[in-house]
Amino acid sequence: MRLLSRHGASVTPQKPSLAHAPRFPAIVCIAALLLICLYSAFAIHRVIASNAPTVTFTLGTAYQDVTYCNSQTLDVYVPSSAATRPLPLAIFVHGAGLTAGDKGYLNPTFLNELARAGFAVASLNYRLATGILSYRFAPSYPFPAQIEDVKCGIRYLRAHAQTYDINPNEIFAFGTSYGGTLVALAALTGGHSNFDVGPYVTTSSAIMAAVDMFGPADLPGWISSQSFHIAFASDRANLVLASPTHYVKANAPPILIVQGTADTTVPESQSVELYRKLSAFGDQTQLILVQQMGHMFAQAGSQPIDPSLTQISADMVSWFERYGAGVLR
Repeated sequence: MRLLSRHGASVTPQKPSLAHAPRFPAIVCIAALLLICLYSAFAIHRVIASNAPTVTFTLGTAYQDVTYCNSQTLDVYVPSSAATRPLPLAIFVHGAGLTAGDKGYLNPTFLNELARAGFAVASLNYRLATGILSYRFAPSYPFPAQIEDVKCGIRYLRAHAQTYDINPNEIFAFGTSYGGTLVALAALTGGHSNFDVGPYVTTSSAIMAAVDMFGPADLPGWISSQSFHIAFASDRANLVLASPTHYVKANAPPILIVQGTADTTVPESQSVELYRKLSAFGDQTQLILVQQMGHMFAQAGSQPIDPSLTQISADMVSWFERYGAGVLR
């Protein structure tokens, strides 16, 4: 079909340009895809969270999912047969790179050994540096959020010691992997530091002694690029602040270090460096090198780890008992 213009010339009708076509349907489609992705991430997070490990405790009372600081939760296990009251407290801090992990990672061997020795045991969650593409679809909290929460957890438990029949003057801590790093930081930075922020700030976060199990100790020369960007927000200054070796000084709380000789995730040199620095300042320290052990107590080779997990648990109890009558630093 041809049309005449008002000047008499013929005109061929033009098809609407795609460039000027309405964009509303495309926007709706993109928004729908985003909502599907967000819902999927949330659903995956819910499934994984529901599969978080749970701890069975048969030696007394378990107070689980207690909210403390920054909407984080902790569990407290109080043995019923302990003769001495109030009880000394050992706090467990999980690892997993500051980006994952759960308070349910508390090993039953450690829990039961401590409970039988008359210790209450707490295990706490802390804010994670999840990263923008994490399955958790949650805010990302790079360092120092993790040590701030750990120290706030110590303050919370000290402030509520009577609730759990805990002796506020006998609080210890132990952790695995980055959890070991966090308990070493808690020990070495003292009861009132720049990491002590938030609730109960007038209460001390000091601990009597710590057990650092294969925790990274000197991060600048060791950390992976991915962990650097996610857990430390690409800030090299945070690597120094997150290194226990940075805070070593005389009269620090006693620190027992446990390290696998076959650990390829956190090499033996990390623990050796922390041990040597503590020794150089005259601090109470001991290094247990576990033969045939990779990361997280994994057996490397055909022979079982030596010493065994049961013996490591007994050594931890002995360490805490040895320094339980000291003065908080």
